[in-house]
Amino acid sequence: MEISPSFVLQVLTIFLWSGAALSLFFGGFVWLQNKKSPINILFALVACSVAVWLGASVPMLNNCQTKGDVAYFWDKIVYCGVVFIPIFLFHFSLVMSKEKNKIYLALVPAGYFLAAVFLFLLWFFPQLFIQGLFQYKWGCHSISQPSHNYFLIYFVGYLLLFFYKMFRLWRNTNDPDLKIQSKYIFYSFLFLFASSLAFLPGYQIPVFPIAYIFPVIWMLILSYAITQHNLLNAKVIIVDVLAALVVFAVLVYAVLSKGSSDIVIRFSFLILIFFFAWLAVRGVHREINEKERLEAVVKNRTKELEQSKKVAEDRAAELEKWYNATIGREVRMAELKEEVKKMKEESEKSKK
Repeated sequence: MEISPSFVLQVLTIFLWSGAALSLFFGGFVWLQNKKSPINILFALVACSVAVWLGASVPMLNNCQTKGDVAYFWDKIVYCGVVFIPIFLFHFSLVMSKEKNKIYLALVPAGYFLAAVFLFLLWFFPQLFIQGLFQYKWGCHSISQPSHNYFLIYFVGYLLLFFYKMFRLWRNTNDPDLKIQSKYIFYSFLFLFASSLAFLPGYQIPVFPIAYIFPVIWMLILSYAITQHNLLNAKVIIVDVLAALVVFAVLVYAVLSKGSSDIVIRFSFLILIFFFAWLAVRGVHREINEKERLEAVVKNRTKELEQSKKVAEDRAAELEKWYNATIGREVRMAELKEEVKKMKEESEKSKK
């Protein structure tokens, strides 16, 4: 059975809106945990950039076949989010790894400058960046112009630097929590890099729009990596939302069924997905509850040990004080006896 472009567009519309909302949710969630933390701020900026990308892709794709000028406008909005993703991520990697190398640090303002230059070209000299619209079966994309090649070099270059820094941090750090986080971030990059397939239609290469799936997967993994060791309930929230998103996507797929046999197959698949999602959510909740219980036990036991230690230290101090006082008295008595003895000896000598 051939998948129709209209069906793909319907699914993509729901998925992209959900992904954009999810990106904003996680970006805000992480930022609110520590509003002054550079890592939290940079992650929130990355999440907002992804949200702009996914959200603006909806009106772009929905106007591809009917209103080319509108689709072209929304594609420019898409680039407003995409252009900042590489430098935000690279900056994020430097902050996370506490990089002090002046060369790497100098690349940060250079990256922001390049992002601003490409944004300037996008809106004021589009004939040098993207112009015209390439329409194909699954959607459309603005046609890349000469300076877009330099943009791709910037995009891939800074992402590769981000990849390199995360790999080095993962392999070299002695902090177990940081090692786990950097490993998840490293693997999440692979999904973000796969989303670069979205650039192919810009070079008039028609591809199925699977690239829109990868940013959401990347964002979920990255959120989990940042929060799993710092925020107790973050893991629960991420799994709950991810499970709901998967069930929702499959539900949409089932509702759009055509024919009785299609309905039976798709709703059976929906029930199966719902069952496994329920098992996953229940398992994670149990794990978190058990973790909370053990942490409470450890906390109480630690408190008891600290109290016992304080009592023991106080008792030891009293004993030491008593010991010093007792030993000091005995020493003084021995000295007095020695003095008395000497005085007697001197007295006897004087009598002779």
